[in-house]
Amino acid sequence: MLKTRQLQKPIALIFAMMANIALALLLVLQGGFDVSAAELPQYAKDKHMGVATCANSTCHDVAPHAALPANESNIQQNEYRTWLLNDRHAKAYTTLLSVESQRIARKLGLKSAATASICLDCHADNVPTEQQGPEFFVSDGVGCEACHGGSERWLSRHTLTPYNAHRNLDDGMYPTSPVKERMALCLSCHLGNEKKMATHDIMGAGHPRLGFELDTFTIRQPEHYSTDADYVERKQRETPLSRLLLGTALQAQAVSKNLSGSLVDHPQGHPELVLYDCHSCHHPMDDLRWEQRPSTEGLKPGAIRLNDSSFILLTALLAPIDAVLQQKMSDGIKRLHGASTRSIKELQKEAQTLFVLSQQAQTVLSDVELDDETKKAMVDSIVFYGIKGEYRDYIAAEQAVMGIDVLAYSLPLDPTLHELVERAYRHTKSQDAYNSRGFVLDLKSYLQTKQKTER
Repeated sequence: MLKTRQLQKPIALIFAMMANIALALLLVLQGGFDVSAAELPQYAKDKHMGVATCANSTCHDVAPHAALPANESNIQQNEYRTWLLNDRHAKAYTTLLSVESQRIARKLGLKSAATASICLDCHADNVPTEQQGPEFFVSDGVGCEACHGGSERWLSRHTLTPYNAHRNLDDGMYPTSPVKERMALCLSCHLGNEKKMATHDIMGAGHPRLGFELDTFTIRQPEHYSTDADYVERKQRETPLSRLLLGTALQAQAVSKNLSGSLVDHPQGHPELVLYDCHSCHHPMDDLRWEQRPSTEGLKPGAIRLNDSSFILLTALLAPIDAVLQQKMSDGIKRLHGASTRSIKELQKEAQTLFVLSQQAQTVLSDVELDDETKKAMVDSIVFYGIKGEYRDYIAAEQAVMGIDVLAYSLPLDPTLHELVERAYRHTKSQDAYNSRGFVLDLKSYLQTKQKTER
């Protein structure tokens, strides 16, 4: 279920052949599908010393009785408590103890959700026993080292002054600040990859469907850091808009990678079904959805469609700034859907092409400086994609709404736009109650009102 940014942070509103050869060559030169050079914390070799080693009386759990005044410390000194009391990652393991989780486990033939690696991979810091320090407890859930990396080498050295980020990274700390590495980390669970994924079997047993957009999910959790001058000096400055733009390009790359590897070589002879658009199958029988979308032109009624929501949003975002790349993405999405009805090999090939195009989009979106008019044009582009029929199924609408919300937040207050955001979130509040016709009517109404205002 989607919630508006306003509800989460009320203050936010105030404030052709040669081309294919070139793409293939670029893919080779860029070394395949390396989304992130850094090893994810779960697979690195350092020991994980445990949440308790961070939450001690001198470091990340001392405020308001800190030894240093807040203006003399480069940390909040309350990070542990913020995570423990308010961050859903801290409750991830506890979720496995619920009646519903145990029911899912039984359906999958597992003894317990709380001990099965397939569950612990994303509901805890699931490292081998030999990499668990004396104060490590899997019951701590998705704790500090699940994201920041095993602290065996950096625990005693990361407080040394002057602060040295390169030393910490060399000591095994995971680089969560750069969007590229953070997306690789987040998507390893919130999307999945060849090593771990909430498969269609898991979904069929009752696991909730997964969705993700970096900025939306960032603001859903409490910050255990402060983006002040000291933070920017040590790390990187980013904005909600930069998280949307780069995050969408990187998410499209991750989806492309999943569609080009072993996940489509399923033992049952078809791609892993979780890679498809859930609602192309899961809807009432009398809710006929035979109409083609622009991106699925050529597919027959009854064809199951791949989940292309990240590609669609990325293409819409590109429209105002790189029409050539936008058209290449649009053509690539159509070829991907067509290939999905012919052969695994063709599907993988087209996914590889989209991977490279998404990399190009990442470069474009990293370098561009957007004025308000371009941001508004991005909103209009997302809206126009809906009017053309790209949001007939829920998942694409969900992704589009999150994109519009971030863009609205980055613009001066516009009552018409924020009314659209509110109505769009009401349309996507429930995947079971989603009505694409109503959503499209509101998208059309927004454009009509906007055009009248601009006359």
